[in-house]
Amino acid sequence: MSTIETAFNPFDTTFMTIPGSVLADARSESPVFFSPFFNAWVVTRYDDVAAILREPERYISKEVLSIVELLSPEIIELFGDEIPMEGTLTGVDEPDHARLRKVLQPGLNPEAVAAYEPMIRARCDILLDDMMRSDQGDLVTQFAYPLPLHVISEIIGMPRDLTMYLRQVVEDWAALSTAQLFGVPLEDQFVLANRILDAHRLCARLIEQRYKNPRGDLISLVAKGRDTQDLSPREMLSLVPGLFLAGHEPSANIITSMFWHLLSVPSRYDALLANPDLGPKFLEETLRLEAPVFGMWRIASEDSLVGGHSVSTGQRLFLTYLSANRDTSHYSEADEFTLAHERSAPHLAFGRGIHSCIGAPLARLEGKVVLDVIAERLPNLRLIEGFSPTYQPHPFLRGMASLPVTW
Repeated sequence: MSTIETAFNPFDTTFMTIPGSVLADARSESPVFFSPFFNAWVVTRYDDVAAILREPERYISKEVLSIVELLSPEIIELFGDEIPMEGTLTGVDEPDHARLRKVLQPGLNPEAVAAYEPMIRARCDILLDDMMRSDQGDLVTQFAYPLPLHVISEIIGMPRDLTMYLRQVVEDWAALSTAQLFGVPLEDQFVLANRILDAHRLCARLIEQRYKNPRGDLISLVAKGRDTQDLSPREMLSLVPGLFLAGHEPSANIITSMFWHLLSVPSRYDALLANPDLGPKFLEETLRLEAPVFGMWRIASEDSLVGGHSVSTGQRLFLTYLSANRDTSHYSEADEFTLAHERSAPHLAFGRGIHSCIGAPLARLEGKVVLDVIAERLPNLRLIEGFSPTYQPHPFLRGMASLPVTW
């Protein structure tokens, strides 16, 4: 096993915190290599990743987020057919993908998302009011994480008193995916699995309620899809939990990384205070450098060549967005956070092609509002002295564990 294959390990905190040198070595020495951690070919160069995203029929997405193979047989039996394992839109190919996406699009297009701005601003103020009761706090746990969590819950139409319960279920799902690997006792696995099962049954009940009594939320759009796009009960149920996960963790990671880069070099935050119009540029540079979705899988539907390597039908590929966005063949000072260069290539933080992130307009709006509100209310915001970030292990998301600040 080569050094790169060993060093590329998203389950290792050191790699996730400082991935730049490993990814640079990979792009230079072995731009497509086989990872035993993922049982997949890892694709690291911008052009190769972009080319794969342009060919969704050759490199398919069906069930790329399914964790069936990681679960105990007893848990699989418990879940039966009640838990969709397709991975919502991410794990569905055409023509079903377009049909499912069409159901959600009216609630997540730029025009619809713009109407959420007052609600996002109000939630920012509520969180900041609470955080500012002291003279210091953790921007992750007190703001960056709860903000998109509450926002996506509101947009989906989840009962407010269930938001934290559903957040726990997301954590349960992540824990269950590694439980068998790490030898977690079966009885503890059943505790996780039963909570997940109960949450899916709750979502199914909410979909049925909205079908009979629709509101202006995403659950109502999903329920309406039964008639407009002939969605099956399983398809409807696959959409709701996936929206909850995709709608808060990546956005929390974006907000956190953005403020780390703004505050770690105080002149950047000063520049924002002096010229708020720089906000979108700071946001896009964060997305390029610190892609909140580290990468995503595809499966080869036919034999092909990727970066000069033969990939056989059925083999998995991991498209490393974080690496592609730091490819020096497209970006100057690729591993640096800078506004000194006009970025000639659009970043891949939200993917590209048919599977480009449907929630990108919402994530960008949240970033914009957060910059506006925090700059206005916390002009003296700064990092706690001596802080160094740690990025948490995760197979495809990349986010900081904490960001201690004072003001």
